[in-house]
Amino acid sequence: MELEALQQKLIDFFVEMQDYRQFFKRKLYADTFKECYEKHRGLVADIAEACEKADDQEKAVETLAGAIPDYAHGQIESVKSKNKKEGLQIDYNMTMVTFVIPVLDYAKNVYCSRVIDRMVERWNEPPVTMKISRSDFESLQSGFKSHPCYITTAVCASRNQGDNCYELNLLRDYRDHYLSSTEEGERIVEEYYNVAPTIVNRINRQEDAARIYDDIYSSYLRRCIELIQADEMEECREVYASMVEDLE
Repeated sequence: MELEALQQKLIDFFVEMQDYRQFFKRKLYADTFKECYEKHRGLVADIAEACEKADDQEKAVETLAGAIPDYAHGQIESVKSKNKKEGLQIDYNMTMVTFVIPVLDYAKNVYCSRVIDRMVERWNEPPVTMKISRSDFESLQSGFKSHPCYITTAVCASRNQGDNCYELNLLRDYRDHYLSSTEEGERIVEEYYNVAPTIVNRINRQEDAARIYDDIYSSYLRRCIELIQADEMEECREVYASMVEDLE
């Protein structure tokens, strides 16, 4: 298949995956992902074959790796509202790390791997301000330890803080090593993953999304951070649970 045709297929794949974010839930993700992979395994095979047979493999990798980032960057740049631009970026990032990259990676093909590595590099260039990392199905499915902290990620983005900011790392560590260690904490985390994507999508459609995220930070996240720093883990659990319940 010609590289130009494959570029368009990659863009179409990315656009289709926007509708799959709703299935990134513990009880739905595995089955949905595997159905999605079966549907698009031909695309994965075509990418591998095109790169392997290309006279200039580096050029082929570069051409295919840039298709989705170039399209997404153009869409982001076309949005005038800062709040809507940030919301679109968050949605796109989630699509990339939960479905696009894992599907392209699932066959563990060396050529697809090269395309993914370069795709992530291209994705993280301006106008993107929140960077992504390479992801895979196995890590995401295994306890959901590696995926984005939806609401906190969105709040940090609205405050111009990156995906590796102090607040995010602190709350991720609390979620993965304290909350998930108890039955009640695991229930809270489960509920969070079921409702958080919908909450973020709903907020991102609001004109005052930045104000809403500021309110979430001041009402919940800042208090959680203070409690974790004071080693008051149970008190933090109560605030965390209240946030999930109130935002529903």
